[in-house]
Amino acid sequence: MERLRVTVREARAEDRSLLYLMAEETLEPRAAEEGHPELYDETALLALLDRARVYVGETAAAEIAGYVALEDDDDELHVRCLCVGPAFEAQAVGRQLLEWVEGLALAEGRTRLCAYVPADDRPSRHLYEGHDFVPVPEPDRPEMIVLEKRLPER
Repeated sequence: MERLRVTVREARAEDRSLLYLMAEETLEPRAAEEGHPELYDETALLALLDRARVYVGETAAAEIAGYVALEDDDDELHVRCLCVGPAFEAQAVGRQLLEWVEGLALAEGRTRLCAYVPADDRPSRHLYEGHDFVPVPEPDRPEMIVLEKRLPER
């Protein structure tokens, strides 16, 4: 796999429309392919982009290759959305964003990282499980899975 280097920075207001379009191009078709088009909710996505801490992975050419939206929950950090633009897939952008999130969580003294993905989303599960996240079934929503990683305490 070719690795495109990205620099992670906080998302800015002017990035919002591009982040929305990236999700529409990536997440909406994936949800439909997996038989759960209802899992892509543009209103919920826009609300998430407004309330979450959002960071983008930017290339040397100042292109946004992907982004991650995070929410805090006590000593846990929740990955609510990790999205890589179609032009940047299979270039380790998602891996770099996730590695950056783990570093952030450790720097903030978090003890657990969580991510919520559709149970049938094999690429996302592969990414998280490759970073030692463990799947935990979501009994109330069998179409979703929680992936969690315990972090060392300081």
